[in-house]
Amino acid sequence: MNIFRSAFLALGTSVIGTTLLSMPASAIDFGFSFENALNSGGSVTGVIRGLEEGTGAATSVEVLSNTTGYGIGEYVGSPSSNFWTVLGGNLVAFDFFSFDINNTPPAVTDATLFFDSSEGLGASFRAGISNIPNSITTGTSTVTTEDINLTFNRLDDPESVPESTSVLSLLVVSAATIGTKFKRKQA
Repeated sequence: MNIFRSAFLALGTSVIGTTLLSMPASAIDFGFSFENALNSGGSVTGVIRGLEEGTGAATSVEVLSNTTGYGIGEYVGSPSSNFWTVLGGNLVAFDFFSFDINNTPPAVTDATLFFDSSEGLGASFRAGISNIPNSITTGTSTVTTEDINLTFNRLDDPESVPESTSVLSLLVVSAATIGTKFKRKQA
């Protein structure tokens, strides 16, 4: 009976540890804001969801507000481009285009949204939203990076998320404590 409990304790700890170590990385979400200086003006805010460390696609890009009133909603219906690079928890490069006519509801079908981190006509870290079907201005020599004022803020607090190794250590210590209590009860 003692061997059975010890084997069960070891097996249970191994399964839990393996599960925790094989869990996917947690998603990183960013809020954004920009001045729509390239396309009809206004201030735009929103959120980019589902990014991970490295380069990959967002699971959601959503405009939450636009002072000009159009284009509010989800944009990851059928984006033409959806690449975001997160390094050290910071958004450092991106290329996202979602043309309204390519989207199907519930994605936004009345506006085109873009984000581009590369240099173009004197501006980098550019973004814009347009309500002209399948059309958007992505750069002009009269609009600078400062005019667009694209900013990102990380929405989750990486300090509050425990690392999987910390959780694993806690579980191993807990399992050892429970195992010790089983041994004491048998004696």
